[in-house]
Amino acid sequence: MQPNTNLVTHDWLNEHLHQPNLVVLYTQMDNPVTGKQEDSPSAYIPNSQFFDFETEFCDLGSDLPHSMPNETRFSEGVKKLGINDESVIVIYDNKGMYCAPRVWWMFKAMGHQNVYVLDGGLPNWLQQKMPSVANLIPASKKGGFTGNYDSRCFVTAETIIRHLDSLIVLDARSEGRFKGTQQEPRKGLRSGHIPTSINLPFTDCIEDMNLKSRDKLKAIFAELGVAKDKELVFSCGSGVTACILALAASEAGYKHLAVYDGSWCEWGASSYLPIE
Repeated sequence: MQPNTNLVTHDWLNEHLHQPNLVVLYTQMDNPVTGKQEDSPSAYIPNSQFFDFETEFCDLGSDLPHSMPNETRFSEGVKKLGINDESVIVIYDNKGMYCAPRVWWMFKAMGHQNVYVLDGGLPNWLQQKMPSVANLIPASKKGGFTGNYDSRCFVTAETIIRHLDSLIVLDARSEGRFKGTQQEPRKGLRSGHIPTSINLPFTDCIEDMNLKSRDKLKAIFAELGVAKDKELVFSCGSGVTACILALAASEAGYKHLAVYDGSWCEWGASSYLPIE
C-alpha cells in the first residue's frame, strides 16, 4: 500500500491476505435499469465477505435506490461483519472498477480512513491467477465499529440549488445522457443535466478496468478547469458511478468532495428542479 492513496494492488492484497486486522469486502449490484440480479461470480478472493449496499446498507425508507443509511444502521451492519475501528478494509467488485468505490465512499463518510479499493477488482485478480475460493465467508465474530457520519460527504438537491454558484457539479453519466440526446434508461426521468454542471463520464477515468494513473487523472481535472480549492459534487444516475469520480478526484489531490446521493434518479424525476 502506498501512502496518500485510496487504492491497493493485487500484489499488495495477496501479500497481506492473512493480516489479522484486514477485512476484505466483495460487492456487486443489480442491473440499474432492469433491477435483474446479476449472476454471482464463480470464484472470490479468499476471506471475502459480501457488502450489500442495495438491500442492507441503505435507507429503507427512501424511494430512491441504495440511499446512504443513517449512522446507526450502517454501524450495526458493519459490526455484524466483524469490523472494528482498527480494521483495514479492502473492497472489490465483479467488474473491476464499478461499484466498489461506492462502498469506499460510504466508509469514508462514516469517518473510517483505513479503507481502500482493489484496483482492477475481481476480473484482474483472476486474470493474474491469484488465489481464489468458491465461496464468500460469514463473519466469525461481532466487531466494534463506531461510525461518525460526516454529512458533508453527501449532499441534497436543496444544497446544490442553494450553492450552485460556489460549487462544481461533475456528472459521471455518458455524454449522450448529459446532453439529453440519449434517452434516460430509467422510465419517467427527464433528459438533460443540472445547470452549470460539467460532464465527466466515469469511463474516462478507467483504463483496462483499473483507475487511470494519478498523472492522467490530474490532467483530466486540469483540462476541465477544476481548481484544487473548489468544492466538487459528483452526480450520476443513482449515486454509484459518481463515487468513481470521487475516488479519481481524491487520487488527483482534491480534498473538498461530496456525492449527490439522489443523483439523476431524483433530479430527473422532479418537475421543480431546473435542467439544461
